[in-house]
Amino acid sequence: MSKSPHLLDDTRGIVAWLISQIGLLLAAGVLIASIASLTFYSDWQKEAEAKAIASEIATAIETMDLKSESNITPYVFPFKNYHYNVTISTEYVTVMREGGTFTDVITAREALLIKPFIRPAAWDLAWNTSEELYDFLWRTYGGRQYAGNDTHPFPLNNENLVKQVKQYFSDELARTALQLARQPLRIEDTNEPIFLEKALIYFKHGNGDLDTMGIVIIHQEVPS
Repeated sequence: MSKSPHLLDDTRGIVAWLISQIGLLLAAGVLIASIASLTFYSDWQKEAEAKAIASEIATAIETMDLKSESNITPYVFPFKNYHYNVTISTEYVTVMREGGTFTDVITAREALLIKPFIRPAAWDLAWNTSEELYDFLWRTYGGRQYAGNDTHPFPLNNENLVKQVKQYFSDELARTALQLARQPLRIEDTNEPIFLEKALIYFKHGNGDLDTMGIVIIHQEVPS
């Protein structure tokens, strides 16, 4: 028994419609995949840029630790055509920028290989710069005889004094590290520099030879 010509036409029409719908679905899938891929790439690229900034800042801090003499250097943040924030603790440099697609804020973090002494301007601290540090040591530990600088070094034959000074630095670093873990130094305006200092604390042997202990200070005060 032969099929009706009308039935054959209906079958062909249904098949053609199904094929067209499958084609549309495939095209839509390709389009959605392309959009998702571009979106993911855009966020990945922005995160990579933020990571590069964080790495550059961390390298500048770590490089200061390698200096063998006292030094102060203004650090100017990389200029970008978008806004970003920076936070610094004793453990990490973190860069945040807006404009993400999957997340509103894109964050990148770089671990520090050293532990700097960070002195936020908003904190009420006994000292911020190396000059203020030497004055603090002069008044607090040196009996107005020793400041820990190259002209008034701490005498190594006074073991109790040397122990107190070194213990102070250990305690101060631990105290500020704990506070910075909760509230890191936050740089809102990256058009303004921060200042990186290498400070040397001097200790004098009985024969006149000098030993040094180096620390890295990060502060926001413009040197006088």
